[in-house]
Amino acid sequence: MKVGVIGAGTMGQGIAKAFAQNEGYEVALCDIKQEWADGGKEKIAKGYDRLVQKGKMTQDAVDAILGRITPGLKENLCADCDLIVEAAFEDMQVKKTTFAELDKIAKPECVFASNTSSLSITEIGNGLTRPMVGMHFFNPADRMKLIEVIAGVNTPAEQLRQSRRFLRTLERLLYRLMRLLVS
Repeated sequence: MKVGVIGAGTMGQGIAKAFAQNEGYEVALCDIKQEWADGGKEKIAKGYDRLVQKGKMTQDAVDAILGRITPGLKENLCADCDLIVEAAFEDMQVKKTTFAELDKIAKPECVFASNTSSLSITEIGNGLTRPMVGMHFFNPADRMKLIEVIAGVNTPAEQLRQSRRFLRTLERLLYRLMRLLVS
């Protein structure tokens, strides 16, 4: 399964690691500039290097995880994603623009999720050809066991079930929040 992560900052890095630590996932770590996406993967690698030096992970395990993460631009990497999790900063217009662009390039069955903790999932998804779901990872995303799954007004039950299936493979506790974040 291919997961796109939009935003290579702290949360995006953690979400990318959460998926890449599990076999069967390929992660596209994307940002608005190639060098930012590359920098996100480099920071991930540095963190794992420290764990190898402390004897908490093997270099083979780290190489396998890093081999599942490809940094780049969404236009180049997200067309064939099964799930895209957006982790850009909390700005409604940035999120709406990002998803409008993704809506044009992602395959129709791709699930769109936002990591937002405060903005309306319904508003973010307005005007898209597919519904949205909130998938709020807590920081540090690769270690915290709780993920909040948030329905928007137009989020179908099947999309919530599909989102939970993605996340169950991460062995996380899912907290289904029927809070409808409407503006």
